[in-house]
Amino acid sequence: MSIVSKFNPIGEKAQAAAPFELFVAVIIMTFVVIVGYNALVAVTEKVCLNTVDREMTKFKVSLEGTVKMKSQNKIFFSPDSKCFTSKSTIMKIEIEPDKRVCAARCNYPSDGCFVMTFSNPTIADGFISKCLELPPFTNFVTSGCTDDLDVASQGYSAIDPMTSGKIGIGSYIFKNISPAGDTYPKICILYK
Repeated sequence: MSIVSKFNPIGEKAQAAAPFELFVAVIIMTFVVIVGYNALVAVTEKVCLNTVDREMTKFKVSLEGTVKMKSQNKIFFSPDSKCFTSKSTIMKIEIEPDKRVCAARCNYPSDGCFVMTFSNPTIADGFISKCLELPPFTNFVTSGCTDDLDVASQGYSAIDPMTSGKIGIGSYIFKNISPAGDTYPKICILYK
């Protein structure tokens, strides 16, 4: 009996098992690629939401400072643009009339509060809200905002931040145009 004939039955079994082992290896590799891709997407979305949160905080602080100090502030709002590419992205300021929601978001009970919200349903957990500590009768106005020739010549136009989709990536100027002694702030938000 030759050496080849002794090992031939084992070689046939190995040859028969090779396609199955290759199939299992392809399935495992596909699974690893899918899991890796999903992990990469999740990390990218989290980074994107973190930049939105950071930029919303910058927007909030600047706006609140404008109202409190009766001043003018300029910021560049630049979160990761991947969060804003979807047409379903909404970012706006709204008045929340529910006391319970105000207490949860602003940590104080109030009959109404201003809340800045970002939502993008195409991103997992794509909702962020920030309580704006503004007087209850703050008015966002669009008339009389570009009377300053310098602002108008720079290409800024007044927007209503309470209209859905008006807050986007770009340069902003916040102006408090309330007359001295006025208890109800009139705020212009200029966008370019």
